[in-house]
Amino acid sequence: MLPVLFELGPITIHTVSLFHTGGILIGIWWLYQQAKKNQIDPQKIMDLSVAIVLWAIIGARLFSILFDGSLQWYLENPMKILMLWNGGFTFYGGFLFGLGAGIWYVRKHNLDLWQISDMAAPGLALGIAFGRLGCFFSGDSYGKPTNLPWSVTFTDSMSMAPTGIPLHPTQIYSTLILLMVFGILIWWKKHQRFKGELFLAFIMLYALVRSFVEIFRNDPRGVYLDGLISTSQIISLLVIVPALWLYFTKWRRYKKLKLETQ
Repeated sequence: MLPVLFELGPITIHTVSLFHTGGILIGIWWLYQQAKKNQIDPQKIMDLSVAIVLWAIIGARLFSILFDGSLQWYLENPMKILMLWNGGFTFYGGFLFGLGAGIWYVRKHNLDLWQISDMAAPGLALGIAFGRLGCFFSGDSYGKPTNLPWSVTFTDSMSMAPTGIPLHPTQIYSTLILLMVFGILIWWKKHQRFKGELFLAFIMLYALVRSFVEIFRNDPRGVYLDGLISTSQIISLLVIVPALWLYFTKWRRYKKLKLETQ
């Protein structure tokens, strides 16, 4: 596809970096617009976004190094750890570190954690969907070989995917399904019953989406039980269980309160 957008002297602009940056900006823009609608200080939202992005980058890089099967290579080439423009990020690492930074900031500034989380949820789905297009152009997160008519064949020697082999377009799968998740969340928002519902729904939907797409992926990302399950699928399970518990706990409280006020 197009792993390198252009080169300017010693500076190389990778397409994946451009799309990932665009995805981050989409998420921030969405949250900023929601803050204005809900009369929340936009400056606090911008500061919150910066804190989340910085820690998300750290977490995404750390998880990629530790769990994507490249730890030994990074130990032998430690300076490569700092070369963020070459890729090597794991969404769940970024999500968990970013979530931790967000919780810390929200509590420190006395904001409503669940309200902010609900406001951010659709923007997260939209931003990740856009970012996955960058993975497609770079060949990152590539799929298994297939003879399906919609397979893609990478030909650029700088592509992260193997060249000359028809592969599942797993990046496009992710983008299309996440756009569906975005639409579901927009619809869900109109029928939201309690704070946190939208964000918890996003977590559960993303975990399901990620686990499904992982079936078709073939890039190094850590596999266990003789390739039966990947790191991301394990993390999806660890994330979805507490999300489900929180969702139904809050839902029961909502139902109980509704009965008491009738």
